[in-house]
Amino acid sequence: MQSQIRFPHQSFPEHKLLVELTPGIYWVRFNLSSVVSHVNAYILRDGNGITIVDTGISSIDCKQIWEKIFFDEFKGVKVKRIIITHHHPDHLGLLGWFHERFHAEIWSSRVAWLTARMLTLDVQETTSLDMLSFWYGAGMPGSLLSKKKKERPFNFCDYVDPIPLGYRRIVDQERIFIGDNCWKINFGHGHAPEHLMLHCPELNIFISGDQILPGISPNLSVYPTEPNANPVGEFIETCEKLLKIEDREYLVLPGHNLPFWGLKIRIKQLLNHHYAALSRILEFLTLEPGMAVDIFASLYSRKIRESEYSLALGEAVGHLNYLWHQNKISRNIKKDGKVYYHINKN
Repeated sequence: MQSQIRFPHQSFPEHKLLVELTPGIYWVRFNLSSVVSHVNAYILRDGNGITIVDTGISSIDCKQIWEKIFFDEFKGVKVKRIIITHHHPDHLGLLGWFHERFHAEIWSSRVAWLTARMLTLDVQETTSLDMLSFWYGAGMPGSLLSKKKKERPFNFCDYVDPIPLGYRRIVDQERIFIGDNCWKINFGHGHAPEHLMLHCPELNIFISGDQILPGISPNLSVYPTEPNANPVGEFIETCEKLLKIEDREYLVLPGHNLPFWGLKIRIKQLLNHHYAALSRILEFLTLEPGMAVDIFASLYSRKIRESEYSLALGEAVGHLNYLWHQNKISRNIKKDGKVYYHINKN
């Protein structure tokens, strides 16, 4: 199936600030100094102005790239609005900057907006006991736990400009106009709540954000804020919903990696990827009970680096929670607080 996924570009041209994918639709890429090496944003011609989908993270480099794009490519063109696919900082970090600098309207799902606003207020100088307990119960090694106790944890506000008070809410199944073109809205779940995707049948363009990515699966993590969450189940449900969309050979514009053709092929690949991982986890647990950390080899089939360990652990819990919600496994919290999972034999 991989051969049926095609890419109009094999890489983002290093000498360019943006790439015109089709008339009036532009691709921008920002490098990131994190586990995720880059993030994409898109510019859409919108009558006498432009609409921007996602912004990049709040950094001097991102702002300088945007300033140069506006000066070199869109001088005098009004930034009408910013549409946000989901609440992660690499996708909405510059909302406040755009609003202040260009007086752009902000369009978002309600959950994405409220979650981002809430997280900007949650500033922690040390890792919370709830987070440490969650990692401990999932089996994080003691040496890494001790290290994380001493580090300043990830704080959303460090990567996001202050978010303005007001926004325009987008709802699932809504239709919006960008210029003369009608775009249909679909919400996805799993990677982020009310993750916004939009597609235009007339243009054959599908903006997928992080919901559907080429080459990698979006992270489907559980966090201590909702330890019983089922992101893998929500992601699978979203994929099955997207498969019902009429196949028009959409050019898919993802939040990371390269734009591509082959939306439904990629969705089926992602479903098969997670179903295979779940089967491997069940096979492992038939041999012996285990913690989330114990299924790393079954889930990832590679060594997990320290820099990605927290996300990997959250996604391991995500897959175990899916099997738990399916009543295929049970979990047992030991006296020491460690959480073990075992096969249900009924």
